[in-house]
Amino acid sequence: MITPNSVPRLAISHNLNTQDMNDYFKLLQIDTSVLTTDEIRIVNDWYNNNKTEDCSISLRSLHTQEAYHAFSKENKELLSDFCILWEDEESNYAGICIKGIMRGKIVFISYDNQHPIPVFRNIDSFLKAVKSNRITDLYPPQVEYLSATNNPFDYPSINRTSLELEQDSSAADILWNKAATEKDDAMINTILSFIQIATLQQIPKLKQYIFDDTLMGDILGIYKFYGYKEDANVLLQIGKENKHFRKILKELGATPQKILWIEKW
Repeated sequence: MITPNSVPRLAISHNLNTQDMNDYFKLLQIDTSVLTTDEIRIVNDWYNNNKTEDCSISLRSLHTQEAYHAFSKENKELLSDFCILWEDEESNYAGICIKGIMRGKIVFISYDNQHPIPVFRNIDSFLKAVKSNRITDLYPPQVEYLSATNNPFDYPSINRTSLELEQDSSAADILWNKAATEKDDAMINTILSFIQIATLQQIPKLKQYIFDDTLMGDILGIYKFYGYKEDANVLLQIGKENKHFRKILKELGATPQKILWIEKW
């Protein structure tokens, strides 16, 4: 696995010696044909108006290109559905989904969490969060630690309009059906996207995957975020074999028996 230390990392530079944004895309070998005219324009405006070192989140630069190329080479298939445009000071990345039902959504991905997680509905919403300092890094959020009432991300969210709920419910259904046709990492990535985008009414479906070692923590985290109550016997069974989840399981309502001072799961 590639780590941030695999390639020498220089300070992020916000200034490229280019005449316009098209040159920027060419220098970084970014295919603009996968982006909409609006996306190119918004990135261009953001780039031209954020050339100071004040922000810890920036567009990818030539100075960090070698590190990104190493990361993208190692994760070529994983990144094929995304146009990665931004980076932070810790080698975390953000990009635009360029294919499928998630087209236009913003995902975060990092060396530590190599699953692209959808966190913003679109580029406008993402850049507003950056400019307002609601987010200061691109590390994929851990749902377990998010506050449902004070959440800087669009996904997951308890605050969605009726239209957004309708759109997200439809997208989540498509992701759910897609996961049923996939295996291994592809299935994991799709279910993780479902977890982020799904509405509260769709969360019960996740019981099907709750004993998957890779997905268990994320599923318990989204249960906590929405205050969803899973079957108590299921929670106790998880706690019996997974001591590291017992704290959150208790928060979700699991009540192991106590014999003297010893808990029995």
